[in-house]
Amino acid sequence: MANPIQQLIKDLSVGKPTLAKYPPIRRRRSKRLSRNRRILRRYAWDATDNILNLNKIMNQSETENKIFLGTSDFDDLIKSQILERRVSAGKNTLHRHTTVLCNRGTWAEWMEEQFKNDLIVQGNQSNGFVIERETDNYISYNVNSNTTDVSVSGDEAFVDSIVALVETKFSVVTSYIEWIYSSDGNSVNVPLNRERLPVDEMYPFLNGESLESYYQRYMDSNANILLLIGPPGTGKTTFIRGLLAHTDSSAIVSYDANILDKDGFFARFIEDDASIMVLEDSDAFLKSRSDGNTMMHRFLNVGDGLVTTKGKKMVFSTNLPSIRDIDSALVRPGRCFDILTFDLLSVAEAQALADKLGVKLPVRPRGKETQKYSIAEVFNEQTHSEKSVNTNRKVGFI
Repeated sequence: MANPIQQLIKDLSVGKPTLAKYPPIRRRRSKRLSRNRRILRRYAWDATDNILNLNKIMNQSETENKIFLGTSDFDDLIKSQILERRVSAGKNTLHRHTTVLCNRGTWAEWMEEQFKNDLIVQGNQSNGFVIERETDNYISYNVNSNTTDVSVSGDEAFVDSIVALVETKFSVVTSYIEWIYSSDGNSVNVPLNRERLPVDEMYPFLNGESLESYYQRYMDSNANILLLIGPPGTGKTTFIRGLLAHTDSSAIVSYDANILDKDGFFARFIEDDASIMVLEDSDAFLKSRSDGNTMMHRFLNVGDGLVTTKGKKMVFSTNLPSIRDIDSALVRPGRCFDILTFDLLSVAEAQALADKLGVKLPVRPRGKETQKYSIAEVFNEQTHSEKSVNTNRKVGFI
């Protein structure tokens, strides 16, 4: 230990004033690079802490033989102590993780009853630990708005049994939407809404190919970009939701141009578990670089450039009427898998969709019998028919 630090600790231990002699140590805040992006505090002794009697904390004669570590997070402290005991005992430690549909109240009620004979440590309302006293097997959990992340560590039999128990009790989240909503990287994970998934009759332009086949061809291809063009109400968002549901993929999204204009969002996509970047209503993002579009070079590099990563896909939806308005480099073969043009349904196509959904096609007024239908119109009929059964139906991509 350096002499000034050693002398500081000795002065503090006997209660000597130190403010003039030792300037305060600056406290720092750091961001933990974890999925939930929580901001954590780093705790350290500083010169203002001499109001404490450190003789009660440490023995001055042993100061030179001690190493002091800053604790950045109470959860990390618990984990490190448990793992130290397991390693010292020569125990193998395995890890399993699952995410389930379960809100805070439901999880707390079930967890407290299920593990009432174990040690329960709740850091706050959203996260905590369950520890087996005899074995040092443990469960850590973090509750979001309506999902719970459960991590299990310990013996193989323990981790497998706990994950099976949790997944039997609650529905497993296989796909989620990570919504980046601020420039400093704050985000929220939302389970994919699997209601009102698409059916083949919604997209006659696929010329008989099933949605499942098309989705799989896209995911298996080397091309990363898929472009969806069409007016509102033609099923672009539903098509994307079907892609995520069929392939059990997760997506990262942002609706803030300031976020998309920074490299951090794209670096996060490359490192993240999400395999698809979704850019809805991306009219301004798709314009040519010659028109002042400063974002396009990032899309090109991630889509098929130096930093591209296999298995990462980018899906753009736009209301632009023509691909002539889009930067030509984005849609070149090899980079762009396909350009799908969404349109209104003819009366015959709308009737086929209504039959598939089991609803009655809205009747057009006299003189407009041949007017085309939007997919939204037919889907709304399905929603109205089920209103008495489910009044809490979610609407929208997220």
